[in-house]
Amino acid sequence: MEETESEDVTSTLSHDDLLEVTKSTVCTLLSCDPLLADLPTDIILEEILAQIAVEHGQSITIYVSREDEPTLKVIVPQNASVRDLKKAVARHFEIYQQRTGSKVKISWKYIWKTYNLCFDSLVLDNDNSTIEDYGVTNKVTLTFKKRRKKTKKFS
Repeated sequence: MEETESEDVTSTLSHDDLLEVTKSTVCTLLSCDPLLADLPTDIILEEILAQIAVEHGQSITIYVSREDEPTLKVIVPQNASVRDLKKAVARHFEIYQQRTGSKVKISWKYIWKTYNLCFDSLVLDNDNSTIEDYGVTNKVTLTFKKRRKKTKKFS
């Protein structure tokens, strides 16, 4: 009996209505569960898989502090290289921009030429090194630090 009632309801709702009902149900579930309450309501599969990897100890969470901007929470595999970390920062920022509705195009090539990621005054300057080589572990905070201009020496 219950099955036919739900079939009747789903056949009378439009696709958009079903999406809205599903979205509100997921929001309710996320907000009521203490383990899931800190997840965004518009979470995507990529973020869910990353969070599961953290829970299984396969990935770590790194916070990236930006001067006057909100801190970014980035998830990377434990054995990630600095290059992997930079890609994860760019991807996380892309998701953050989608959520906030920002249309600003970011040139990551310019960002990485202008700024370094730093941890405890160590500059993560070798893209091929693992983040572990710099002492970066779970729940540490990295900062953006402006690179110094290299002065040309005249002979």
